[in-house]
Amino acid sequence: MAELLKGAPIAKEQYAEFKKRSEELISRGIVPQIKIIIATDDPAVETYTSMIIKNCGRAGIKADTERFPESADTACIINAVKSNNDDSKIHGQIVMLPMWKQIDEKKVLSSVSTLKDIDGVNPLNAGKTVLGEDSFTPNTAQACKDILEKSGIQISGKHVVIIGRSNIVGKPLANMLIQKGVDATVTLCHSRTLKLKEICRSADILIAAIGSPHFITAEYVNSNQVIVDVGMNEIKDQSGSPVLVGDVDFENVKDIVKAITPVPGGVSPLTHTALIKNIFRAVDYTLNEQRDIN
Repeated sequence: MAELLKGAPIAKEQYAEFKKRSEELISRGIVPQIKIIIATDDPAVETYTSMIIKNCGRAGIKADTERFPESADTACIINAVKSNNDDSKIHGQIVMLPMWKQIDEKKVLSSVSTLKDIDGVNPLNAGKTVLGEDSFTPNTAQACKDILEKSGIQISGKHVVIIGRSNIVGKPLANMLIQKGVDATVTLCHSRTLKLKEICRSADILIAAIGSPHFITAEYVNSNQVIVDVGMNEIKDQSGSPVLVGDVDFENVKDIVKAITPVPGGVSPLTHTALIKNIFRAVDYTLNEQRDIN
């Protein structure tokens, strides 16, 4: 069977350091705090929000929600975002997607301060990621890179195939992996890619981020391959109970490839640690900005 690349043991070590950092800040009268903007009744958003709040609590970070009814408009939410931008006690904010259908999500995301953009969604931070400059990176993309590096998987010089071109995983991850010092050769695939199976089989590292359960089967892989499965899909098992599965057909692939991330328990724990690292970076930005003013 393939080596299992598990994120939880890596995350556990980081939470001990996070807690120490929070305690040090609190001793100086600085309470790390974020705001989560919610304008939807999507149950997946509720689930993810509760996970963020729980993991922030583990790290000693205060996380509050700010909810908007279905009658809310774009201007209303942008005003709230700008208010959070101006509040020095709030170090970062997350705008949960999707939002109510009448809301212009791009305008809302663009209104998040680049210094408080802990989800890496502001276009200016996205541009910095492309250029390889210091910026907030999307948490899931960062988690994919982290699990490879923390598991001792060599990236430099390797052919990485990413399936999925979303703005929160595929595109930013491709740009992160081609930067000097990381030095992967990246092929970014999507729904219109021809000869997808052949391209996937050519990969040293295959990253599946398409949101399609069990899409990657044995025909897509090779025996020396490392697979990072970003998918989090809920399906029904034979008894009709809901189960969480990845984009990879794990049972039919695990005995072929060299290493693979399980679902759940692979990338997901490091998505949250990536967020928390961004929160502490935002705290540092706020403190530096205050020093500059003084």
